Amino acid sequence: MKEGSRREFLKVGLTTAVAGAAVATGLKAIVPGEARANSAMHPYGFVALDVDESRQLGYNGYKGITLADGVKHKHCAFATFNAIISQLAEADPQGPYANIPTQMMEWASGGVSGFATFCGALNGACAAIGLICSNTDAKLFTADLLTWYSESSLPSPLADTNLVPVLGKEYELPTSVARSNLCHVSVTNWCNASGFASGSSERSERCARLAGDVVAKTVELLNSGVGGELGNPRDNSTVCGACHYKGTDFDGGQFTRGKMNCHSCHTKIPKVSEKGHKGGKA
Repeated sequence: MKEGSRREFLKVGLTTAVAGAAVATGLKAIVPGEARANSAMHPYGFVALDVDESRQLGYNGYKGITLADGVKHKHCAFATFNAIISQLAEADPQGPYANIPTQMMEWASGGVSGFATFCGALNGACAAIGLICSNTDAKLFTADLLTWYSESSLPSPLADTNLVPVLGKEYELPTSVARSNLCHVSVTNWCNASGFASGSSERSERCARLAGDVVAKTVELLNSGVGGELGNPRDNSTVCGACHYKGTDFDGGQFTRGKMNCHSCHTKIPKVSEKGHKGGKA
């Protein structure tokens, strides 16, 4: 989808209260009162959300929120998915989002059942994007989200007031650059940068703030209506396909795929420009 057309599909208001606000969907905006048979079809649609409020909802969700089932649900994947979907359900109580049990994403916490693979905060946010957008646009927005996550210094300073008295000081946390979308790498890099262990309350607080940041960035991207702007890491590294290019014959380069920062796996490599390698497209 061209940039102009992506911008255009956002310019629909939910109600007079949000008239003129940008809304982002794969192809449509949520319109309360439209025929349920149409609004229940994928993509479900989107309306502009407040970035800061969304960040706080993500943070709170990591700590734990009691839903209509009377159970307290929490952790990273639930936090990001619930923060976005619950707001869209509130925007249109009779729409398809109101029927989605956001606790369904709890299995993805800790990098999927604690296996520390794909970051749960990203997992929940990407699942929400998949409902909101067409498949084509979802790929653009998720690519931007993953790139931002792996190349940004996180988390932002969102204080947990419950822990300040325990620590007896202003509760500020160090930041780190994940350089990966994997929970294992992200947490390890933060622990190395901060000096806090992975089982510490500080690390848990870091992930709560990170969940809030992921929600906020997701909403920011969707509100803008332009996906595919970041796409690949933008630092002095490259992506896997520059060297590990696709092909049918094994010749030393064609044995892996990916778009992550090279330094996620390779700690001692020169820049691609220095190697002069001209691989195929990723």
